[in-house]
Amino acid sequence: MSDFDELEKLALSWQDANYLAIDTEFERRTTYYAKLALVQVYDNEAIYLIDPLVTDCPESLRVVFENPNITKILHSSKEDLEVLYTSWNCKVKGLFDTQVAYSFLHQELSIGYAKLVEEMTGIFVSKGETNSDWMKRPLSERQYEYAAKDVLYLIDIFKRLDSEINGKSYLKLFKAECQEYCEGAYLKMHTPADYREAKEVSLLNETDLTLFKILFDWREQRAKDDNRTKNHIIKDQELVQLVKIKPSTAQQIKMIDGLHPRSVRLYANEWLDIISNWQTSEKKTLPVVLNPRDLKDLNRFSATLEAIVKSVARENRLSPTLLLSKRQIKKWAFSILTNNNVPTQWQGWRKELLEKPFNEKSLEFVS
Repeated sequence: MSDFDELEKLALSWQDANYLAIDTEFERRTTYYAKLALVQVYDNEAIYLIDPLVTDCPESLRVVFENPNITKILHSSKEDLEVLYTSWNCKVKGLFDTQVAYSFLHQELSIGYAKLVEEMTGIFVSKGETNSDWMKRPLSERQYEYAAKDVLYLIDIFKRLDSEINGKSYLKLFKAECQEYCEGAYLKMHTPADYREAKEVSLLNETDLTLFKILFDWREQRAKDDNRTKNHIIKDQELVQLVKIKPSTAQQIKMIDGLHPRSVRLYANEWLDIISNWQTSEKKTLPVVLNPRDLKDLNRFSATLEAIVKSVARENRLSPTLLLSKRQIKKWAFSILTNNNVPTQWQGWRKELLEKPFNEKSLEFVS
């Protein structure tokens, strides 16, 4: 579908729908923002393949996406929600994520769409076109067939999963998780990146960190403005080296190991100006970023928090990894011990379940 007026009329007809199955195709290999290539919608009567390269999103469709009373059925929806927001300014509400529902019900995380369809319907779905070029036009018949099948089975699966999860003790948590997915799609785009998360940042001292943060924030904004991935501008490790050598010429910048010549050509003058301005300014400091390997008690504290997660998960009939993965637990432990860098997961229903027992145990480790 590529006609704006036709899409607008169709969206108006969905105003009273109970549910819609939705999927997207996009490309994001070298860009900061994903490029929306196709939007698939199934209303239980027909499948519509909407081409965002030739038609914009009518306001009537945004109203549908943002109506919490119309259930939007997606599978593994995080990236779909993000691209719908960044490309079409749609803040999706009323989400039912079939992957998340399956995780709550069967304690198996990240089940793929094809496997879920086969398990719940007995139908084999080929994923052969997953990595095809969705930005190229015209799309092939195989691509159209693949895209259509990505929504064809969602409504039937939704009905089964919805029936299973209703009445479960964790139904409220599942609904909260879907809501957090929706909110997270646009919060992620407006939450500043944290320089303390950068690789090898722990190698810098208190003074150099102030320069690193300036360059780190510059890269974040440049990535958005140029719509390029941050690594295509300059990687974390290269940024650390840039701060360490504090070059005064482009030739010195070229000595940084692994730095792409294109980055030097495009950005060297900006880096030199930032470094020069920093050197002539009043020097301030930032707290040193500790390397987790050097943090006393981190492993022991992580093990303690992991035991809490397992206990709370058992009480709520959840998979411990759904509640918090081991990597997230360690990140949380690091945050508590250093009193900074609070993980983004520390909110919502997870915080409600874990904050009190975490805080009680932290007293034994934090003086």
